[in-house]
Amino acid sequence: MKREVLIYLLSRFIPAAVGLAVIVLAIRVLGPVEYGRYSLLLYTSLIAVTLSFHSVQVSIMKFMSGMHRETSLVMSRFYDLTILSALTSTALVVVAGLWYFDLGVIELLLVGLFTFLNHFCLFHQAILQAYHRNTRSAILEGTNQLVIIAGLIAGLFLFRLNSYLLLFGAMVFSQICVLILRSLTRVKGLLTVDLKHIYWDSRFSGKVAEFGYGIALWLLFSHLLMAGDRFLIMERMGYHDAGLYSVLKDLLFKAVTFASYPIYFSYQTKVADVWNGKHKSEAWKVIKEALSFEFLIFIIVFIIFMVIKPTLLKDIMRIPEADYWPLYLPVLFSAFLWQIALLLHRYLELMFNKLALLFALVATVIVNILLNLILIPRYGLMASSVALLLTTGCYSIFLVIMALLKSRKIYAG
Repeated sequence: MKREVLIYLLSRFIPAAVGLAVIVLAIRVLGPVEYGRYSLLLYTSLIAVTLSFHSVQVSIMKFMSGMHRETSLVMSRFYDLTILSALTSTALVVVAGLWYFDLGVIELLLVGLFTFLNHFCLFHQAILQAYHRNTRSAILEGTNQLVIIAGLIAGLFLFRLNSYLLLFGAMVFSQICVLILRSLTRVKGLLTVDLKHIYWDSRFSGKVAEFGYGIALWLLFSHLLMAGDRFLIMERMGYHDAGLYSVLKDLLFKAVTFASYPIYFSYQTKVADVWNGKHKSEAWKVIKEALSFEFLIFIIVFIIFMVIKPTLLKDIMRIPEADYWPLYLPVLFSAFLWQIALLLHRYLELMFNKLALLFALVATVIVNILLNLILIPRYGLMASSVALLLTTGCYSIFLVIMALLKSRKIYAG
């Protein structure tokens, strides 16, 4: 088991590193305006996919892992729900593209195709995770990222394309490659879907929605926390500033996630094992140990970023205006606080009403949007950075307080 986890973690480094390289390359060549368009359209697609499909995805991972009978029937029902979700979210993205973004035919085709195919990539990832094929899942994700960067480089230097459509084109091509690879490497008996019949069951669909809606809503508001300020910046200041803020936020959040993911992955499993093993009082000790490692990781990331920052932002990414500490420091600290919040959320959901945690996140998103609406006209991009730090900080403090209160009750009991 430890060997499998180690292989999985190592294989995750490739897609994470390539993802960071895509951000750097895209902003360097395409510039802030095109990156801003790409970022807003990407989050529009992700929000639509989360709304329509995430409950199906988590239900697959939950129910298929322990199912040995009627696998073909249940798998076919999940696949039918995937098709329905894909059509629904693609329609939502097309409407948003026409009404809000005023996209042309080719733009709509690429963004819509990306949204549609994304469901089937996520479907196969969920199946692999349900059957604990973590290495295969990571290989697919790594292939996806490598094809994206290969397509991006080919489009930039061979075909001289410099539009955000190049990014969506590369992502669509990578999705097609991943689905082809999945069909070629499929383990016999792991995926049995009947494509000739429709297996719709209202009761089954209701159970899927009932199980997954809470997790889907949490992810939805997480996306809104990451994307809401970008839309407000675009409305107030234009695509250039939205792209500048988006690339800084994407870079720092992904870098911190990349560095701290092994801690999160290892300790969330350890916390669940300790809790389920009836050693509930030990779970808080495990969380405190994980938090201490998170602090150490952040200090290392902070030092590395401060050393390479001038070269990275000015020479490599060509966004010297981002080298302004009231802009980048709040975002960097917010990325760290978000990782702390994820760890604490995993601990609290074992013992706490998940709706209460969801309401806390909803309140965080609402306050963040209000602060941006009030402060952006006066303070510009710096307002969004500070608003993000304040809201993620308050959310993390709330989770810390709840964790302390619950752990004391456990010790007292």
